Amino acid sequence: MFKALILIIVGAVGMWFSFRHLGRNWQDYRSKPKGSVKAWDLVFNYGLGFLWFAYLFVFFGGIIVNNLLIK
Repeated sequence: MFKALILIIVGAVGMWFSFRHLGRNWQDYRSKPKGSVKAWDLVFNYGLGFLWFAYLFVFFGGIIVNNLLIK
């Protein structure tokens, strides 16, 4: 039970950090002038960054759900 509780806490902290950094990336993208963002940067930096954060959400969410189901 203690191990599951620790993993739930780790998952929640990981989700919080992922959400926080995703918000920072989104603010950085929105603050740049429209002409300064090139297509290459748009696809690889921001697109892959958002995919990475989506992966982290699924990973940490899976840790939380998996350990909530274990009794």
